[in-house]
Amino acid sequence: MNHPLGSDIRPIEPFGLEVRFDLSRGLSPQDGATLKDLFYKHKLLLFRGQTLTRDEQFGVLEHIGPVDRASPLDYVMPDDPVLGTRHLAFHSDMHFAPFPAEGVSLLALDVEEQPTYTAFVDAADAWRRLPADVKQRLEGKRSVRAATPGVYEDELPYDLPEGMHSMEREVVMVHPETGEPIVYVARCSTSRIVGLGREESSELLHRLYDTIYDEAHMLKHWWRDGDLLIWDNLALQHARPSIEGITRRKLQRVTIATHEQSSQIPKSYVSPVDVDNWQVKEGAK
Repeated sequence: MNHPLGSDIRPIEPFGLEVRFDLSRGLSPQDGATLKDLFYKHKLLLFRGQTLTRDEQFGVLEHIGPVDRASPLDYVMPDDPVLGTRHLAFHSDMHFAPFPAEGVSLLALDVEEQPTYTAFVDAADAWRRLPADVKQRLEGKRSVRAATPGVYEDELPYDLPEGMHSMEREVVMVHPETGEPIVYVARCSTSRIVGLGREESSELLHRLYDTIYDEAHMLKHWWRDGDLLIWDNLALQHARPSIEGITRRKLQRVTIATHEQSSQIPKSYVSPVDVDNWQVKEGAK
């Protein structure tokens, strides 16, 4: 007898849920509704032992929301020209765009026996852990967010290099589905808080970073073949260490997005492959 999705689950610490279910058999409308409910309640779902084509992976995620079939990044591999093998700092995909991806999924098609990990932090939980006085200071505040190569930098300068694409957005985002406040800043892509001087902006951002990136609240997922991870790209940030020397790490990627990612990539976008040529202006920090 087939069990419905959601009948065999276990929590993952410090957040997320492992769901034991063979997605290749398809999802009924009730299963699809359960998937969407679990996704927004737990923010990260792990399905092990999955064998899905990319079209089937699209079909699974369509139960949660519209998918981006024109995404410029179909597979994540050590030899791809977009991400390569570099360390990727904590970020959310398309963080610099007006409409970031709402969700991301990766399916491990072929990974080495001692796999690498992807790390996650929950920026909605970070809001709940902030002291009341810090929350008050964030009311109405906006930050300057920049495009790559910030993903590869430890921290962006207060004054961005000339020509780097950036935009302003709320420091505290309200999740469009759950209504939760999210501390939507990242060390690798936020240059400053609008309206604050250099020192005050840095002090406040570092208080936020200390909360968001507290290792006691960090999840590390060690990949093995057949793992499918689906996560809330607005509430969560993800990162990975360098995978230099790793030859087998093929992850199949599908995103939930109301707006195509490729249409939002600015003309002034700095390609990750050019990151070594990116230099912070002298004295900018």
